[in-house]
Amino acid sequence: MPRYALIAEPDRHRAAGLLALAQQEGLEGVVARDGAEAQELVRQRGSPTLLVTDLALPRVDGFALLAWLRGRSDARHTAVMVVTAFDELRVRAWQLKDALGIHALLSRRAGPEAMRDGVRRALAGQLAGHGLLELNAEEEKRRLARIDDLKLVDPDLPDKELQDLVTEVAQAFGVPVALLTLVLGDKQWFKAHVGLPPALAKDRGTPRDWSFCHHVVQGREALVVPDAARHPVFRDNPLVREGIVGSYAGAPLITSTGDVLGSLCVIDTRPLMLGPEDLAALRELASRVAENLEHTAVRGRAPPALPHPRGAAEPVLNEAAALALVREAVSALEVPVLVVAPGRKPFAANAALAELLGLPEERLAGMAFDSLCQYIASLTADSGGTLRQLELAAESSRGLHLTLSLERPRPRVVRWVARPFLVPGGIAQLLSLMDLGIGADLKGKRERLLRQDALTGLDTRRVGEERLAKEIGRCRREGLPTSLLLVDLMELGAINRTRGYDAGDAALRELARHAEGLCPPPGFVVRWTGDTLLLALPGADAVGAEASRQQLHDVPGQPACVSIAVTVRGEEDPHGTLDRAHAALVRAKSERKAVPPHA
Repeated sequence: MPRYALIAEPDRHRAAGLLALAQQEGLEGVVARDGAEAQELVRQRGSPTLLVTDLALPRVDGFALLAWLRGRSDARHTAVMVVTAFDELRVRAWQLKDALGIHALLSRRAGPEAMRDGVRRALAGQLAGHGLLELNAEEEKRRLARIDDLKLVDPDLPDKELQDLVTEVAQAFGVPVALLTLVLGDKQWFKAHVGLPPALAKDRGTPRDWSFCHHVVQGREALVVPDAARHPVFRDNPLVREGIVGSYAGAPLITSTGDVLGSLCVIDTRPLMLGPEDLAALRELASRVAENLEHTAVRGRAPPALPHPRGAAEPVLNEAAALALVREAVSALEVPVLVVAPGRKPFAANAALAELLGLPEERLAGMAFDSLCQYIASLTADSGGTLRQLELAAESSRGLHLTLSLERPRPRVVRWVARPFLVPGGIAQLLSLMDLGIGADLKGKRERLLRQDALTGLDTRRVGEERLAKEIGRCRREGLPTSLLLVDLMELGAINRTRGYDAGDAALRELARHAEGLCPPPGFVVRWTGDTLLLALPGADAVGAEASRQQLHDVPGQPACVSIAVTVRGEEDPHGTLDRAHAALVRAKSERKAVPPHA
């Protein structure tokens, strides 16, 4: 059996730490970012001496990976250490430890010494760790208090911007259902949703026991369940049995205070083959959504009641004194705010509002409320129609909410929120103008994450598959051949281990730039997997593709690569071409041939 450790871990920083532990025990280490990649490595190299795996892996989950491994004749002596953030998955793994051959079972929260001890015990065939739940009542109490404090549970219809967001997320990931959930004490509540069955949409929630998002909150990490119907933890979930959830991926909504509100998740009725890049994009989106929710709640909140010394008589404040205290608080805020005193008299505005409207602060300070409305309306395309909308809230209401599209001083969408509050002398109002540009930024960021690889700047696999199918179709119509190359940077793992991840990233970027030079339009390059690039060569026959492949290896000092070239055969389906290319690359890597023949 080859003496190596296989680390199945999507997070590269954690993988680096686990690699170091394996190397301290005299093992070579290799990393797989998902379960399917781990299986491929085992097929190439044989079963490892040590497997360290999470249970929530993309594409093929950790339970399925372990069951597959134990079906191999050469895996009888493979030691297995499981490290996961999800308590209930760890409990189930503990119950299945004998069947799956698990020797060490640790929480993600375990310290370095416990991790080192787990590796050593696993290699020695000794059991380490346990499957007990690690409940933190204080953390849960603080989390629920944070949800209450932000006033995020609103029985009104879901916010339109959030509805648009989840709709776009569902479309981007190609799934029927996307949810923005808050996990409460005994249930999960859908703050925004798309694609739910009518009954769930009407209830806007499920019991917490049914909730996949509950696990995301508990583990404080993204969770992916590629095939829920086969998963030992989730297959008996009512939502799975009823065919509503066939697969799931969710990322935590973590606030600036470190509390997890809930999850942004995508759901399909069928198995879902999201890769590590997709999961990273979902995590990034969830981070931005949590920031947006937190800022929206803070911006829409009225100032607190003025305190008075405990045990003393309530101080007598006149209107001017009370508003002076409010003015001081408003001036310190970084969000655009105006306080309107009783009688529709603007009293205090801050620099953020002046900047949003493109007005000097001194002019804004002396402007009557009606004049301010006229000025804001003049910044829109329909000043007359906008002016008729601008108003303060009814004094007995919970507030007035409007959405405005400003054209000047630059195009943007803002939310007008007016909230009444009591001061001596009558009812004042807090008017905030929230720039919804964060939503536009979020959408743009999401598009970039899903379509462009952040490290290399190349198209992602999702985009590459679309472009390749179109180019193959075009070439067939025009009677042209189509070829493609797959190139794998074999030394990437060694570079990461010996010279650090920055050096590995630089090597991959350099290979990407060289590959782009070999693919003039309409050709293109795609980051296919972590260390593999795909080069599409529309119009190139087998001879031309082989010439391009040879040029990949002609760069002095370039780390060792393995590459293959394939040409589309007749009316072959693009997926068939890709499967053939992938199989050829696996053969080339396993045989360690630097110059494989044309496939």
